[in-house]
Amino acid sequence: MTTSKTIARLMGPVLLAMGLGMVIENDTMRELTQEFLSNRGLIYLAGILTLLAGLAIVNAHNLWTDDWRVIITVFGWLAIVGGLFRILLPGQVQALGTGLTGNIPAMVIGGLAVLILGGVLSYYGYEHLWQEKLKRRAAAARSASTASARPRKRSRRK
Repeated sequence: MTTSKTIARLMGPVLLAMGLGMVIENDTMRELTQEFLSNRGLIYLAGILTLLAGLAIVNAHNLWTDDWRVIITVFGWLAIVGGLFRILLPGQVQALGTGLTGNIPAMVIGGLAVLILGGVLSYYGYEHLWQEKLKRRAAAARSASTASARPRKRSRRK
């Protein structure tokens, strides 16, 4: 399995779950975000973890391609920038985040974007599962049609 597929298989389902939570439980997610933003220590810790994840992604997968894999690379670089921003400027993160959590449409649109991104990465990360099933079905159909196309021997009864 390629590095791209491995990372997509990790990120995709997590982003899907996050996006669904943001869309379905919008009020709860806004409250969670507000609680998180009220603690600069958590913002700082999240910055360290986000920077670490971004560096791991970029070190393993710095591919600037013209296909779906570039999503992973862009995500890695955005994580690096976001992590640095949280570490170096937790007060600005707190102010910016507080403004965004009050904007309900922005939270829903953000949730939909995360949901779509998670869906795309999950699709490409796990596509081999249904591709193998489709290949097996096609092979079975070819084998069945070949068997039915063979001339049958007729038995003569006396």
